[in-house]
Amino acid sequence: MVNILVTTHGSFCRKLLEAAEKIAGKQNNLYAVEMQSNESLPEMQAKLKDSLERIVDETGQGTLILVDMLGGTPCNAAVPLCRVFNTEIVTGVNLPMLLSAMFASKKFESAKEVADKVFKDGQKSIINVKRLI
Repeated sequence: MVNILVTTHGSFCRKLLEAAEKIAGKQNNLYAVEMQSNESLPEMQAKLKDSLERIVDETGQGTLILVDMLGGTPCNAAVPLCRVFNTEIVTGVNLPMLLSAMFASKKFESAKEVADKVFKDGQKSIINVKRLI
């Protein structure tokens, strides 16, 4: 099973996990790493590295890292870790993307496949509702 690590500015990541688990039930492959307002890039990178080292990847399928925004400290801290760990990073995390990742993590055999699915589903989930009516 592909692991999912959500990292964002502040507690957004934990709130996303709470909401997703209210919809889909408790998951054993979900992790969150918050960036506090006083943390530097090196501190955030150390936290992510520590989390990735603790995540059990028994199958070798890897970890999908979902971040809030491209260019933000959580994303910038995760990028160098892709060279060390079997990870994929997708930006712009939202609830539909996280739910997609949760279901895809059990279906697909690699973090890359899950990342591709989540990327497509994330794009589909952004809709101007007024244009539908």
